[in-house]
Amino acid sequence: MKETLAPYQFSKTELQILRELARSSSSISELAKHVGKSQPTATASVESLQAKGFVTTERTGMRKIVGFSQSKHAQLLREIILTYPHVPWESILANSQILPLLKLEGVVPASVSRITEWRAARNLMAHGIIITEPEGVKVNPRFDKISQFIRELSSFMNSKLAAQVSENAAIVWASGSQFIIRVAAGTTIADKRFKPTATTALAAYGITLISDVEYYFFSPSGSTPRPEDVVLHTILIDGVTNVTYALILMAKVKTNPGYLLASAEKLSLRRQVEGMLRFLTSHKPQPNAVLPKWNEFAERARDYGVHI
Repeated sequence: MKETLAPYQFSKTELQILRELARSSSSISELAKHVGKSQPTATASVESLQAKGFVTTERTGMRKIVGFSQSKHAQLLREIILTYPHVPWESILANSQILPLLKLEGVVPASVSRITEWRAARNLMAHGIIITEPEGVKVNPRFDKISQFIRELSSFMNSKLAAQVSENAAIVWASGSQFIIRVAAGTTIADKRFKPTATTALAAYGITLISDVEYYFFSPSGSTPRPEDVVLHTILIDGVTNVTYALILMAKVKTNPGYLLASAEKLSLRRQVEGMLRFLTSHKPQPNAVLPKWNEFAERARDYGVHI
């Protein structure tokens, strides 16, 4: 969990620096003086913020001037700080205090320390940032820009990870801190958290396709996609084209319908997957589902050793 949270966490010093910079750009020595920290501490905090895309630096003579980045997530946070100057953001967003906001936006999984989450949620509620309604806990509509900020920060972090794989990597689907990238075939990926998925993972099940691109799934936990996940990812990257291959995998490998449908629900693919499951047993077209003709599917399946 610490590894998952790390890219999204701020120290109190970082937030103090951002509050100063929200008003105007400043040199590192001036920032150190304003936040009451040593210059090495201020420098380390600025470097951390720069890595997260919040600030930029420019050398002017002997001085290094620090300013807010023009990236979307940075500008949203700057607007939040300036709009609500009375809110102690140094306490509300520092360290694990940001956890409930990350969870509400799906950036981190639900399996987190309940005590840590409860303490952070209580602090956020005390300042009216999140509220409790009959349907559950949510961000107060007054602070909707915080939700936008968290989503943009997640998008920035995902793009940064993808760029580390290849400058030509393209994110084709994302949800929170999980995403799928498309890269040129043969790309070497050192980060073991990226796992083959979609049409690229089909080869592991004896369904080999010729393609000049490959697909990889990233999860902070580094978990390997299950066959059911591969089915869904295959549909996600190009539904109309890949349904046949997803069906072949479903027919060739024993999948868990319960897990498949529950996962499909989260991806807004439940109707499609329900239709695919019925198609495999009825051999007939299904409403609200994109499907091949049965004879064409059966012939293609036989090419991969699946006799239906």
